[in-house]
Amino acid sequence: MTEITQLIDDKRVGGFHFRVMAFCGLVMLFDGYDITVMGLAVPSVGAALHLPPAAFTLALTASLVGLGLGAGFGGPLGDRLGRKRVMAWSLTIAALATLATAFSGTTTDFFIWRLLTGLGIGGMVPNATTLTAEYMPLRKRSWLVTIMYCSVGVGGFLAGIIATPVMAAAVKLGIADWRGLFIFGGVGSLIAAAAVAVFTPESIKFLMAKRPGDPRIPRIAAGLFPGLDPASLTIAPEIARRYSVLDLLSREYRARTALIWVIYVFNIFIIYLLTSWLPTILRAAHWTSPQALTATGMFQLGGVVGAFALSGQIDRGRPNLGLTIGYSLGAVALLGLVITPTSFVNWAGLILLVGVGIAGAQNMVVAISAALYPLTIRATGVGWAVTIGRIGAISAPPVGAMIIQHFTPVQALGLMIIPALIAAGASVLIRKAWLER
Repeated sequence: MTEITQLIDDKRVGGFHFRVMAFCGLVMLFDGYDITVMGLAVPSVGAALHLPPAAFTLALTASLVGLGLGAGFGGPLGDRLGRKRVMAWSLTIAALATLATAFSGTTTDFFIWRLLTGLGIGGMVPNATTLTAEYMPLRKRSWLVTIMYCSVGVGGFLAGIIATPVMAAAVKLGIADWRGLFIFGGVGSLIAAAAVAVFTPESIKFLMAKRPGDPRIPRIAAGLFPGLDPASLTIAPEIARRYSVLDLLSREYRARTALIWVIYVFNIFIIYLLTSWLPTILRAAHWTSPQALTATGMFQLGGVVGAFALSGQIDRGRPNLGLTIGYSLGAVALLGLVITPTSFVNWAGLILLVGVGIAGAQNMVVAISAALYPLTIRATGVGWAVTIGRIGAISAPPVGAMIIQHFTPVQALGLMIIPALIAAGASVLIRKAWLER
């Protein structure tokens, strides 16, 4: 008999692993696009509806509320029904809601459809993260999960880069420019959901722990371990043990849970404030619309660069070092924005560095949160970390609206140094001994 976790940990990374990463990454790419697109559309929607940007605060907040609720339900559902199933259905919900947003005509319409978009995205995040983690060998797991999660930043970066040509194409087709952004995202998400349903395997660890007689187990085992008799596979009894949401706050897990929640709240606050309002802040600093959209994309691109540069510290047993470096770099770059003249030439590189530190660290936090809990509560742990993080996300749009009304662009960006330093302080306390298999 052969224990499945040991087999996965001993296996070299190959085509099967890259397939799982690719399709989970595709899901997360549309997460990044669908969350970013509303902030990109606000200036155009506001002009079309003759409303100030602050009128869309509830719409910007709605997707984040939905994301928190979706993660809170989607994580436990993934631990109960399967990671792949919940992930595919969640992406489908997000796709349909994004398409519906394209036909909104009032701020109430935007609120409803963005709430549903967030619900779908929330169900995707913990399950894509967990599914990837459960197929990756221990020695490379956190790094590979981080790389997969970088797709969120890629999606946000692409949204910023392609926004101008997509809006121009929509106008040529006789459609309002901002509607094209949502149509593009909705159709792309539907295609991705179909691909996930057809080509992505369910977690074999989940099936062996929760569905030991499932006919998918031999098929998946044949692809992952050619020549191995599936009947010889076993799973450790402690991995198959049942957990509940309350275990996250038990004596064994409460310290790591509290720290990861604090990091999530303040990290997500910065990211969503900048995602929601950075184009508006930069326009207030007298940047052109294409410059503001490009800079927003650069912030997201920085997250990808930062994740690649910093995530190796996790698998070296130094998860806190990578996070601390990231948040400290973000704080320094934000300080640079405060003391540097507000031109595209001066600020573009600094905005990229803010992304490297802050968004790059966030990509790592997801991988670390998946490593902090055992198999049968892993999606729940990730899901509730994302849900609690919505405290920061939900507060970001209204706080951002207040900031842009009462502070200059330089002051608004400078205020973000405070949550960056709080996240850095919490990161120092994460311990190597907490990382699970």
